[in-house]
Amino acid sequence: ISKLRKIAVPPPVEEQEKCNFCNAVLPEDHRHLVDLSAMRFMCACDLCLIVQAVRGQYTPIPQRYIHLTDFKMSDALWSDFLIPVNMAFFVLKPNQNGAVAFYPAPTGATESKLKMEPWDELKELNPGLNSLTLDLEALIVNRLDKEYQYYIIPIDSCYKLIGMIRKSWKGIHGGEEVNETIRKFFIELKEKSV
Repeated sequence: ISKLRKIAVPPPVEEQEKCNFCNAVLPEDHRHLVDLSAMRFMCACDLCLIVQAVRGQYTPIPQRYIHLTDFKMSDALWSDFLIPVNMAFFVLKPNQNGAVAFYPAPTGATESKLKMEPWDELKELNPGLNSLTLDLEALIVNRLDKEYQYYIIPIDSCYKLIGMIRKSWKGIHGGEEVNETIRKFFIELKEKSV
């Protein structure tokens, strides 16, 4: 009964996320702005999102979710990235003349030392990667199960996944709960995607 109560009754207002600008209570699936100079994410209600975007200090994060069903990446190319786990997200960084890769770890998002040659090859095979919005969108790669998955998603969704992984991580290798958390996240991605 207590589990049903938790589902039926929303959390108290003080536990719900609030707009960082006007303090209004936000729905779970709210928008974010980012201060690119500090890479700091801010929760925003719809009105504050517009107002702050017009002022120019904060940038709204795009809301594209694209399932890349014809994505081309061989096992050999994946291994060229030298990422020690079977999941990563790649973000285009203008100040680094290319992409930066991050992978989940129990401590958070860990930056991988990315060689540019594999990224250039990946872009040649998948020209759609040239449409990624600098700093704000990511290619996320999930190779945990037999059916590999590739998406373009907003950067805040990547960090949401990292937070979910940290919260569910158990022991040295993460445990089965973390794998289920990841699978659930990718099911939701598929539902949101075009």
